[in-house]
Amino acid sequence: MSGADGPRVTPDGPVTLRHRLERIGRWLDNPDVDINTGRWLGVASLVALVSIFMREPILALIAFGIALVALLTRVWWDNSFRGLTYERKVSRERAFHGDTVEVELIATNAKPLPLTRLEVSDQVSSNVEIVNRALDRSDQAHSKLLRTVFSLGMYERVHYTFKVPCRSRGWHRFGPAVGAASDPLGLTTRREELGGVERFLVYPRMVPITELIVPPRQPFGDLKPLQSVVEDPMRMAGVRAYVPGDSPKRIHWRATARTGTIQTRVFEPSASPVAAIFLDTITFSYLWEGQNSALLELAVTTAASLSRQLLENKHQVGLYANAPIPNRSRTVRVPPGRRPGQLTRILEDLAALMPAFGDRIERMVMQEMTRLPWGATVVIVTCRVTEGLQRSLVRLARSSGTQRFVIIAIGPQPTLIPDLRRRIPVYHLSDEEPWDTIEAITMTKQA
Repeated sequence: MSGADGPRVTPDGPVTLRHRLERIGRWLDNPDVDINTGRWLGVASLVALVSIFMREPILALIAFGIALVALLTRVWWDNSFRGLTYERKVSRERAFHGDTVEVELIATNAKPLPLTRLEVSDQVSSNVEIVNRALDRSDQAHSKLLRTVFSLGMYERVHYTFKVPCRSRGWHRFGPAVGAASDPLGLTTRREELGGVERFLVYPRMVPITELIVPPRQPFGDLKPLQSVVEDPMRMAGVRAYVPGDSPKRIHWRATARTGTIQTRVFEPSASPVAAIFLDTITFSYLWEGQNSALLELAVTTAASLSRQLLENKHQVGLYANAPIPNRSRTVRVPPGRRPGQLTRILEDLAALMPAFGDRIERMVMQEMTRLPWGATVVIVTCRVTEGLQRSLVRLARSSGTQRFVIIAIGPQPTLIPDLRRRIPVYHLSDEEPWDTIEAITMTKQA
């Protein structure tokens, strides 16, 4: 509207203008930006005033250059990470010890603004090694830094391929990452987190075992037991007269009432024998002593190799370990089975478990005894054959007439109590040869 006093400004006009000026001011003096654009423009204005006062065109050009560089650097800062994508690709998600996995790092700049220097720092797990490439230290625990420098033009994609040798079991993780982009003049650097994680799992090492720790059909040698040690409780073959020593749970009460004499159920032999492997991951007696990584890896290698041997011999195999799997469970419990994929499941759990000072292995054996099938062979793989473990296994062997126990002692020669020597076979595996170079597992039976 207009009047005698001149044009009037609507109420919305000054407010909108003020907001725009405030936005420009915040844009120039953003504390998150490394370069203070407002200060540089102030310097350019001061040089321009000096050029006007002194009538020096060169100073005016310098002032214009300073202002132009400041504004272009600020615009570069706002758009440097727009249209930028970073991804990783692995050649396989599962690998065996000794394999080589290829990891591809891909950076794509989908905009008309080039990035002359982009340094990406990938957080990788401590077990990652790269052929012909050194990794830097990281301030995060159990991590290293893989630094990669990209130079990306307009609408350009650049990729690098690295070879990762599989020399240790477990998850090999790549990511998250931090990208640092520098402007063409090197005046400022912008950092942004590049999310996403890629990983692959390396199975534990497996080697042949020269001894047959658990025979396929006759765990008692030439002595044939009175009843089949491996029976299927779901398949009853008939009944027979009660014999002293039969479990009360096997009494057939209906047949007993009909015949007037105590009758016992007879089950058909199981289609395949059962073996339960208990892996003790505690390598020292006290928490403050830490872990012996070499002994632990040798024990894991033994458990994995024994699982493969038993499954190849038509056993049903289960695995139990007193160690946690991060973000999943406090212990490892794989029930006995021989279905397809059983070995894969056992190897994945052995690969993912982390050393920890958990429950004693004898306690875990006692907890699982009631869940194991009749006639199962319990194999304990341990680096500590303590007196407590020996006495617990002797008590279990006395109370259980159908389960058979075997101990695989790894490391120093164990000292055995007399009762254990008579009832439970013990095999010793020396740690003289490292786990990553041993070609075959050869054990000696303790007399």
